[in-house]
Amino acid sequence: WTMVAGGGASVVYADTIADLAGGVEDLANYGEYSGGPTTDETRFYTETVLDLMTREKDEKGRDKILIIGGAIANFTDAAKTFTGIIQAFEKYADKMKDVGVRIYVRRGGPNY
Repeated sequence: WTMVAGGGASVVYADTIADLAGGVEDLANYGEYSGGPTTDETRFYTETVLDLMTREKDEKGRDKILIIGGAIANFTDAAKTFTGIIQAFEKYADKMKDVGVRIYVRRGGPNY
């Protein structure tokens, strides 16, 4: 699973996941949210991804991976967008634990 923000960097994330996972069939969701979204928009988007991601456990017992990435070109206020992401995490924390979600973050920007 990926939740990716960013233009050119997005291709790198998708390619890396496909290389490490063994194929594109392991990339269940690829999303890109650009344009300086508000906290509420980011929370809603994250909740949508987490809802889909936590509906059932992986049939092979593997953890699910959530990658949050991006750079300043698309998220100009990382504090605002990460507030929305954290709010969604708080709402879905128990479900994320139940299905074994692992989270990786790689972000760029002027103060973060």
